[in-house]
Amino acid sequence: MLLAPPSSAAAGAWRPASLREAGLLMLVAFLVTGVSWFLRSDGLPLTADATGYELELAAPLIQVDQALALFDEGNYLFVDARSSVDLEFTTIPGAFFIRQDTFDDDLLEYFDFMGPDDHFILFGNGNLLPISNIATRMIERGYENVVILKGGLSAWRAAGGDISRRTGDGS
Repeated sequence: MLLAPPSSAAAGAWRPASLREAGLLMLVAFLVTGVSWFLRSDGLPLTADATGYELELAAPLIQVDQALALFDEGNYLFVDARSSVDLEFTTIPGAFFIRQDTFDDDLLEYFDFMGPDDHFILFGNGNLLPISNIATRMIERGYENVVILKGGLSAWRAAGGDISRRTGDGS
């Protein structure tokens, strides 16, 4: 049995008036959705609030006043962990450099006077994530006495800590 083509009544079901009504309903739906979204007070923030997040670090933080006291005692090795891009021409006196991008080469360079029982204070530009990555790598290689200076070199400088100039090549 063959089906007959649709009748003209069924084909005309979508008349221009029906299309206008559907378009009007869609416009109203978009307007209601937009207004309700705009008036909502519990929307997601556009910027992250750092106080709401806790960064899990590989090593504990040390306050700058504690680090100053340990510097005066001379029992800690200070590690400048800033990347070569972040390097200024000042650092904490006696600090040596271990960078994330040249970690293995830097560690090999200082291997002869660093031991697993030594105590290290890592510092940088205040960004804790790359310093924590270096701390992780040091701990993985057996250096367990690692802490991170909270606030980095700028906190050290603001607290009156000694600063020394370094050579132009960052060493």
